[in-house]
Amino acid sequence: MKISKTLGLIAAAMLVAAGIYGARLIWRGLSTSQEPSYLETVVARSARNLAIPRKARSETNPWKATPDVLREARESFLDRCAVCHGPDGAGQTQDGRNLYPRVPDLRLPLTQNLTDGEIRYIIRNGVRLTGMPGWAKPHDEQSDDSWKLVLFIRSLRQLSNQESQEQASTAKSAHYVGSQSCQKCHAEIYEHWRKTPMANVVRDPREHSDAIIPDLATNTIAKFTKNDVALVYGSVWKQRYFTKRGDDYFPEGAQWDVTHHVWRPYFVAKGTDWWEPFYPPDNMQRPTGPTCDGCHSVDYNIHTKQVAEWNVGCEKCHGAGSEHVEHPTRGNILNPARMDYVAATDTCIQCHSQGRPLTSPIEGKYYDWPVGYRVGLRLQDFWQLEEHTLGETTFTHFAEGTAHKNRMQGNDFVQSVMYRRGVTCFSCHDTHGTDKYAQLRKPADQLCLDCHGPLSLNGPRTGTIEEHTHHKKGSAGSGCVACHMPQIETTISDVKVRAHTFAFITPAMSEKYKIPNPCTSCHADKSDAWATEAMRQWPERSPWRVE
Repeated sequence: MKISKTLGLIAAAMLVAAGIYGARLIWRGLSTSQEPSYLETVVARSARNLAIPRKARSETNPWKATPDVLREARESFLDRCAVCHGPDGAGQTQDGRNLYPRVPDLRLPLTQNLTDGEIRYIIRNGVRLTGMPGWAKPHDEQSDDSWKLVLFIRSLRQLSNQESQEQASTAKSAHYVGSQSCQKCHAEIYEHWRKTPMANVVRDPREHSDAIIPDLATNTIAKFTKNDVALVYGSVWKQRYFTKRGDDYFPEGAQWDVTHHVWRPYFVAKGTDWWEPFYPPDNMQRPTGPTCDGCHSVDYNIHTKQVAEWNVGCEKCHGAGSEHVEHPTRGNILNPARMDYVAATDTCIQCHSQGRPLTSPIEGKYYDWPVGYRVGLRLQDFWQLEEHTLGETTFTHFAEGTAHKNRMQGNDFVQSVMYRRGVTCFSCHDTHGTDKYAQLRKPADQLCLDCHGPLSLNGPRTGTIEEHTHHKKGSAGSGCVACHMPQIETTISDVKVRAHTFAFITPAMSEKYKIPNPCTSCHADKSDAWATEAMRQWPERSPWRVE
């Protein structure tokens, strides 16, 4: 009798609870903007996990997490998964936050504690009553890339508390050991990296017989010989030559224009850089330590004037590696890919920006790089990006705020919508090296269209790219970067690099701010007024956006 009464009370309580819950749902409504309740979350997750067959749970991943496999899996993840889960797996995307239930944060234990087989089953079969689709192809059990995606999802795992503590401890005790120390375990990545401009920006002609590109005998601007050259800087757009006096290096007065194959003078003229007034107008009294070497090396010491390694080595981005080399763990090395988008991008901005140290001078010298900063610290505690006043043209900026000088990718990028949405430099570039221009992960238009395909929520809001660009497919004007990343920033003479604000510069802005625009830069025989009028006729373009 007591048991029956107890069961009756439990049933009544459950009915009351269900009634209250139902009434609350009716009162609040069913909106995806609301966070799922704890009960819903538990029930949904339990139902999902119980629906995975026992056989699938125990399956073993046939793939290993090699660099090539992870690279392939990352491309697949960005193509298919990132629209909801985000490139970092955190799920903080417009689509992901509007789904009900919310997409999970793949970095957290609730996903990471699943077996490889469970994660793969979810990828292949999806989850009912959610936005998670199944990616399996009919009658195809092994040839899909779901196992590789599992490995990439595993790589997104956040550091444990113990690993975070280890990372903090390592930052205080580790020392620099050089990129070659990384080769043993990361041979594949090392081989890609050592062929990049990053790995070869500074070369000693005594160690590299091919380091000097031109015939020095053809230099009639400021004569010097091979014996005078201690270091060679650059090989892509320009090459400069540094001579050594005492512990310092000094720039020779001539540089090689790689594009045009001609010699040009090299001297920072009055008013063309912020630090220029603080140094005598003589190259041999302007040491490269304060102006160049901090970015072109690992751990330049302003007191000893020595470097741990010339060039942008592994430890420039991953921190001192001595402890990681001795006993590799995730917790004793830094990885920008695991950082938030600000810290991750600052890894690149530290050198790809124009600015000045917050403290200046430092021990009586004026430095043009963030002295004291290393990956893992806050760049804003050391470095101030060059300021700009709207309407004012300076040695760094056009009047509307876009850079007109090289080494300002960071200044541009932090203004962009892309940056505000959490995109990082390595969303597009792979500093470990690729066979694409600028170490792009894939051709530029493919990168753009991964997120900005026709009718995408991110735009463009047209059925085809041709409708958006008003240019024929495959033509110069149909390329995404042609309009959104124009080549308007000078590196040497008339050689330009691309802007990184990703904003379209209208012809009207050219008239107002004297900044080049993509339309009349290509249609050089036409006027800005002609281009503005042509754009006014484009039916999908707001007339207010062309002014």
